[in-house]
Amino acid sequence: MPALQRPLKAIRARGWWIIRVPVALIFIIGGFLAILPVFGFWMLPIGLLLLAVDITALRGPLAGMIVRARRRIKLWRMRD
Repeated sequence: MPALQRPLKAIRARGWWIIRVPVALIFIIGGFLAILPVFGFWMLPIGLLLLAVDITALRGPLAGMIVRARRRIKLWRMRD
């Protein structure tokens, strides 16, 4: 998405790891607090994606999960 290229490029810059890691951890913890109205399960994948920018071991498994999720969504939409 062209509109998101500039913000995503800024977030992935080298010096931003100091901000990315704590924000990612906050999102992951917030994902487990899904019973509260503001927090929810949507925060968990965002936190993991932010953390995968800095931890290379997470990139492979997250990429695989994204591919599988996109395939399942495509199949689910084809059923309708």
